[in-house]
Amino acid sequence: MKKHFIFLGAAGVIYYSWLLALIFVAFIVGYESNKAISYPALSLGAIFVVIVIYTWFNSYFQKEASIYWLKLPYRQKLQLQNLKIKWQWKVFVVYEAKSKINTYLLLALKRKKK
Repeated sequence: MKKHFIFLGAAGVIYYSWLLALIFVAFIVGYESNKAISYPALSLGAIFVVIVIYTWFNSYFQKEASIYWLKLPYRQKLQLQNLKIKWQWKVFVVYEAKSKINTYLLLALKRKKK
């Protein structure tokens, strides 16, 4: 089963800061425009929405047999060496995922089991 997540740590800060910079530029362009509808601001906002949707659907981890796979939006699938729960509170779970090179912190939502 695939679990979608928001990645934290250094990789998450870098990725999401570029993404948030895009929406801030869209707001600035929209407020500085002298027209009622600013088409450049709308296009930047639409690009932001597309990238957020792409990020949500292309960042997941899944378990196949006894192997965990991690997919980040800007990389191919990675095989994880270790995946453990680092912290949890109510519906939020923070996982620590270790690959051969990096360690990632992943924030996922825990769903109710039926």
